[in-house]
Amino acid sequence: MDHTIQVCIRCNFTKTAEEKDGLRGGTQLYDNLMKKYEKWPMKGEFQVEQTRCMGACGNACVVAFQAPGKVAWVFGNLNPKFSIPGILEFAEKYHADPKGMVAYADRPADLAAGLITRVHPVGTKVSKVAAIAAGAAETGGEC
Repeated sequence: MDHTIQVCIRCNFTKTAEEKDGLRGGTQLYDNLMKKYEKWPMKGEFQVEQTRCMGACGNACVVAFQAPGKVAWVFGNLNPKFSIPGILEFAEKYHADPKGMVAYADRPADLAAGLITRVHPVGTKVSKVAAIAAGAAETGGEC
């Protein structure tokens, strides 16, 4: 189980509302995700972790996908009630690709719209400037 989904439990429910029904949006997203995770066929491949802040507070709610040697993804502006199927669908695609790359067209709509950042593993991706200088085309496509 070397793949991880992190959920910020301190995220507001929306950009303008901290809580709904007495819970922060991140806590609700985590709780809703765990309900589906328990019955998810890929449960043994992922762990789900709570985190208290990802530093993306203007993008409630925020989740991250990480695995050793793979690209890490951070998505925000996710609805705590309705984004769960998209999170699990993205996780399956992330797991299936050896580098963790998921093309824009293959991302669930709410995650595609909520991309905050994609971070490549240290030492595994030549910068575009270095690739051009070396005469090599960069692979991997656009965001």
